[in-house]
Amino acid sequence: MKKVTNYTYLSDASIRIDNLTLRPWPDYTVVDGDSVQINRIVAELLISDDPLAHLWRAKIPEYVLLTIQKFPRCLWHDLLEVSQLHPDYFVQWSQACPALIGLMANHEAENQSDRDLDRVHAFYRGRKPRMQILGLPPTKEVYRILAKLPFDDCFPAQLEQLRIAVQDQSRRKLMRHLDEITTETLDTLQMPIEYLDINLLNMRPGDQMPPQCESVTELCREIAHFRQVTGKLPLWPYRGAHVSIHHLIQARNLLEIKLALGKQCRMVQFPEPPLVGIDSSKLQIEPLTTVRTLFKEGNEMGNCVMTYTRSILDGNHFAYRMTHPARATILLVKNLDDWYPVEIRGPKNVYSSAQTVDLVHAWAGTIPAGKEVSHDFPF
Repeated sequence: MKKVTNYTYLSDASIRIDNLTLRPWPDYTVVDGDSVQINRIVAELLISDDPLAHLWRAKIPEYVLLTIQKFPRCLWHDLLEVSQLHPDYFVQWSQACPALIGLMANHEAENQSDRDLDRVHAFYRGRKPRMQILGLPPTKEVYRILAKLPFDDCFPAQLEQLRIAVQDQSRRKLMRHLDEITTETLDTLQMPIEYLDINLLNMRPGDQMPPQCESVTELCREIAHFRQVTGKLPLWPYRGAHVSIHHLIQARNLLEIKLALGKQCRMVQFPEPPLVGIDSSKLQIEPLTTVRTLFKEGNEMGNCVMTYTRSILDGNHFAYRMTHPARATILLVKNLDDWYPVEIRGPKNVYSSAQTVDLVHAWAGTIPAGKEVSHDFPF
């Protein structure tokens, strides 16, 4: 954020920055300036250590200022306007239902005077007329749903998504059972209703999400697209099923591989393993030589090694399974004419122990980072 330093402090305690004038709270108003400029400058004024910024915000009670700062910065300008209507109500309702105050901050009207009048009515009337002014179904159920959105997720786009979602009875039935509603929840709620259930809405993307899918929504859309292309109906067969992110990733990867390799993809053989396996009293490692064994390993270990199918077929990677002395999935990467263990992971993708890592490197004839060369082959 570009720091503002050209403050001019006026006699009425206002601050002028270029052609923009900001009057102080509790008569906070902005004269001229575009919304992006206003949001940036107000955010800085509320956190700056500059003496003039301190003077400008001096009348804002600390408990009000701390409440405003819990919301995303893009709302601070509008929240200053709302908070001066009734500071105690502002803090009380913010704590009870941040989304309600966020929607009040975002409330639009034909002109500023109508907007201010709507906000005053929303503050001083009961819950039902307050929610009606904001375009919300005036029910306790909707209020409880709104209260599940935390401060950090009260961005304008998410507040609008939430406002639209609570208008839909089917989505409300799902949202009432959620402990918390987040940005990710609201993103998932944009999907067709036939995709949605509590299990899906509670899912959160993990570290192993495919590169193309940054969210649960993108993952689901990828699966539906692949099912459509491969002629599988329904497009979403998982509603009501106890599936996890891992299961959905596997389904997505298998569908992608089927598209690339055909219906008999699981029978496809990989190239010859670059390193032979080993079966001794100290170490047991075997190569994963087909798409089927690669998927089985991913399923047993709870990882996404199957995402390397194409790279293994292209000769850039190769995967192995260790069964003794510990369970691990090993991924080798080709580096010029050598192969190097790039991943050694235990169940659920946890990092393997130092002893396991040393054994794998000894088997591969490589040297872990920071280790000295060993002249004794331990097998």
